[in-house]
Amino acid sequence: MLERLRYGVEGKNVTAVVSSASVVRDSIVAAVLVRMSAAADIAPYLRGPALAVVVRLTREVVSRCVDALDPGADLSGGADALHPVPGEPAAVRAVLARVLGTFAWERLAEVIGPHDTPPHAVCRAVESLFDSLVELGRSH
Repeated sequence: MLERLRYGVEGKNVTAVVSSASVVRDSIVAAVLVRMSAAADIAPYLRGPALAVVVRLTREVVSRCVDALDPGADLSGGADALHPVPGEPAAVRAVLARVLGTFAWERLAEVIGPHDTPPHAVCRAVESLFDSLVELGRSH
């Protein structure tokens, strides 16, 4: 579904292949973070050390969804990528488990909408989003 893009590396004759899936993921993550920052009950979790946690977890959830839409993308950090990291505030995980689904799905729907996305890929993306949110809400 999502093609690969080629670009030159600053002034060199080297060509690197960048997945447009990663560009899509990063734009979705940025849009989700902006949307969350506008919500008064969520904005406090987007400050200080909690911000890095929010970005990491949001990026992983969206990566899993984009991987479901484009199986060759391989953006996810793997099965353990949503596990808590020592020192991570548990409250951040709880808030994300509660609100991330709506914000992420709004943005994913914008990506899916204009493309001829096969229904089974959309189902996989929805399942991936749901499973990720369940994992975020679970205590490890």
